[in-house]
Amino acid sequence: MEIFKILSLIFITAVICIILKQYKPEYSLIIAVLCSVIVLTMIIRQILVPISTIQQKIENSGIDNNYFKVALKALGIGYVTSFIADSCRDAGQSALALKAELAGKCAIFILSVPLTLSILETALGFVK
Repeated sequence: MEIFKILSLIFITAVICIILKQYKPEYSLIIAVLCSVIVLTMIIRQILVPISTIQQKIENSGIDNNYFKVALKALGIGYVTSFIADSCRDAGQSALALKAELAGKCAIFILSVPLTLSILETALGFVK
């Protein structure tokens, strides 16, 4: 199973980073970020198949897939934001991590505005 490979890689990298942090802290950060990128790539490869299957089912059903696209984009923004914020925290930059999280939240809000307006218009149509 792929999850055990991912967790093993993370565990081994964590041990290496703990050891390296005593002698070369800058290498420890580089290795942690590199491991994060590798893990993120492995996860994306694994999740693409179910996402394409769901998207295909939605398209075949004739349902508007804009809602799915917005949800998928929001999920991607959330994961990337979390990755960047955690990397900033690992580097000791808590203030930058908070700014990254704020930017991610704003991006998700901006992404959801058209969807929210569409739902609001539909609800107002029922009221009238």
